[in-house]
Amino acid sequence: MSDNMYTLLISSSISLQDHLAAALGTFIETLPSLWDLPTSNRFRQGDLVWVDADNQDPDLIKRLCKSDFGPARVIVLSSTPTDSAAVDWLGLGAAGYLHAFSTPETLRQTMAVVESGGLWVGVGLMQQLCARFGQIAKPQHDLMAQLTEREREVVQYLKMGNSNKLIAKEMDISERTVKAHLTAIFAKFDVSDRIQLLLKLAV
Repeated sequence: MSDNMYTLLISSSISLQDHLAAALGTFIETLPSLWDLPTSNRFRQGDLVWVDADNQDPDLIKRLCKSDFGPARVIVLSSTPTDSAAVDWLGLGAAGYLHAFSTPETLRQTMAVVESGGLWVGVGLMQQLCARFGQIAKPQHDLMAQLTEREREVVQYLKMGNSNKLIAKEMDISERTVKAHLTAIFAKFDVSDRIQLLLKLAV
């Protein structure tokens, strides 16, 4: 690999290569297959790899997610994403899973979340995971004392798996205000996303 951290797309789909490059507004190195990855080269911390699950060897993608090729952050793409597949890939170590031809805004958000150390999954699965982890979170965790009353209220809604939109409706505030509360909460808990937050409350 080069001396600089970089972004790589592994896919034989020209349309996906073009879509991702246009969405991210930057040059992206591409390889048509994981088989083309030189065995002598290894990814480093901070490298970002997008991989097209529709046309790659599943076993090689699993090895990629497990860091067999180095500690890159891996985002798995699929034209037919499912919640069960998301659980499988995240369980193997992927940092993100989404539709290969998501909107440019979604792809940019995904990259930002993953680069900051967070996980990216679809809204539906995110809500399911939050509800599941919310059930095991300790109701009176010591960390909750760091939060304001409104921030604690936001956390209670997160535990139920509510989206930002629903939290805003329940609290009679704007989604922008919900996002501001979440940013403050994540900073106080030293986490990057709501799943990490709820997992921390379960310890």
